[in-house]
Amino acid sequence: MTNIDTTGVAENTEAKKKVKHFFFLLAKILVSVSLLGFLITKLDFSSLTKLQSDIVGYLLVSTIIMFVALWFMTARWKVVLLLIKLKSYSLTLLYKFYLIGHFFSIFIPGAIGGDAMRFYYISKVYKLTKPSSLLSVFIERIAGLFALAIILMFSLLFNDTLREKLHFGYELIFLSSLGIVLALVIAKYFVNKKVHVGYKDMGSILLLSGLGQFGDIAVAYVYSQYFQLDISLLSLMSIMPLVYIATVIPISLGGVGVREGVMTAGMALYGVHVSDAVIVSFLLYLTKIIVGIFGWIIYLRINTNEESSSHE
Repeated sequence: MTNIDTTGVAENTEAKKKVKHFFFLLAKILVSVSLLGFLITKLDFSSLTKLQSDIVGYLLVSTIIMFVALWFMTARWKVVLLLIKLKSYSLTLLYKFYLIGHFFSIFIPGAIGGDAMRFYYISKVYKLTKPSSLLSVFIERIAGLFALAIILMFSLLFNDTLREKLHFGYELIFLSSLGIVLALVIAKYFVNKKVHVGYKDMGSILLLSGLGQFGDIAVAYVYSQYFQLDISLLSLMSIMPLVYIATVIPISLGGVGVREGVMTAGMALYGVHVSDAVIVSFLLYLTKIIVGIFGWIIYLRINTNEESSSHE
């Protein structure tokens, strides 16, 4: 009787979790759809006439930039992995895993995201324990956030427009920078309980993180140049970190809608027409989708090879 009751309670708990997950996912979809719908209402469709055949060249350049940015992030991942466990990691193979993760982050809803896929492959191929694999991804993400914060603080030093509109004086920049440094030291202290990270290693990880995060900034600038928008690279260095940080908040499906909304609002602060800002944000997302398709192709090839090996 006790066993039956216990099984029934477990099944009931699991059912409740599934229902909760479903409604949470549904809420995310509604947020994304609502935000995208709102942005589309702000779109002046006559602006689409600015898109000519030469946009293909800009799209190609932006895609290459995105690939390079992901390479820097892969190099960062390798540095972290070497600190956790010294092995002969293939940068090419890790890059494939990163592209697969990029695909899942964009196209697959729910809990199975890009980080989970990288976690799965690194554990399987290099026989790392789950805690070690999880730690590598965690350190990466934390480093990415710190790199974005540093980029933001640096840009604000020279960005009079945003400082004035946000009432963010030099004193606040100084205090915020001190806060970032303090948080970085605290993070290093706790990470060192699991794996030793020297200051040289930390510098390398942050540098690679900054170069990787600069990808979205560069792509946004490329598309801004196509539309001849009056916005500088420095201004986008202030906007894009806020865009990324906003997408980390789990209120939408993969950050869709939130990313475009925050980016549009940020560009509007500099006098960019809302319609032009919306188009630039959509083009940025299109670039991510193109790169994600390559990750999907790699994923299919790896799965096909695994199935062929299992049948032999």
